[in-house]
Amino acid sequence: MKLNKMILLATCFSFIFSHDIDDPSEWKQYFRGSYIQDENNDSGLGIYYRLNKKSKYTFRDIRAYLHFIKDYEYKKIRYKSSNKFIDFERFYNYSTISIDQNSKIGVNVRYHGNQGVGFFIKESNNSHINAEIALAYDISDYLNDSRKTSYLKSGVYYDKKINNNEIKIEVEYYTQITDLIENIDLSRLEMLVESYFEINENLNLIIGYELENFESTDNNLNSSIFLSIEYHKDFDINRFISIFDKL
Repeated sequence: MKLNKMILLATCFSFIFSHDIDDPSEWKQYFRGSYIQDENNDSGLGIYYRLNKKSKYTFRDIRAYLHFIKDYEYKKIRYKSSNKFIDFERFYNYSTISIDQNSKIGVNVRYHGNQGVGFFIKESNNSHINAEIALAYDISDYLNDSRKTSYLKSGVYYDKKINNNEIKIEVEYYTQITDLIENIDLSRLEMLVESYFEINENLNLIIGYELENFESTDNNLNSSIFLSIEYHKDFDINRFISIFDKL
């Protein structure tokens, strides 16, 4: 419990020392169409949308996924918000909320949230390495049994640009800290590896691998490889707002 209290205190500290400043931001949006194959060689299609707002000190990101693979579907919406500390720019606080559905592993609906602090181990124009630690929770309808589970979440993230290409690696581990129900441990490893190859200014070819590995469930391994075409462009927030002004 001491570690949990330390994380909670660090999170509170982060919100005290991070604050709004005049910080110009840029908006971008991303669209993907994907061919997906899972560990059982079942294949299907996926679509993806991402809207991102980024500045020197702030990061806002919403993503939506929809996968159709043979006899099951995967749906997810995720929002992440983070703020760098002005006086300690290597540190930031963040929060994430998401809702997903995965019929393959028996998750009818799962609400997830985590809140914590992060640290940039390395930050340059061409590469970033950062680590995060947080308290996390799931509220899920798992195998027709509603439950709330708390975790200690840790993660390491790496991206590097090589000429016009890029590689990204994300590794997260959720350690269950609440009591087990029916000896089912929902601790899990999540990993994402993506390689980006530029086609032109607005198009990328992406080859990737993703993994979700539970400690103890009937379907503990959930992995896939995918091939995607991504289209990205700037998002004009002022033009978007003007649409509603005309209504």
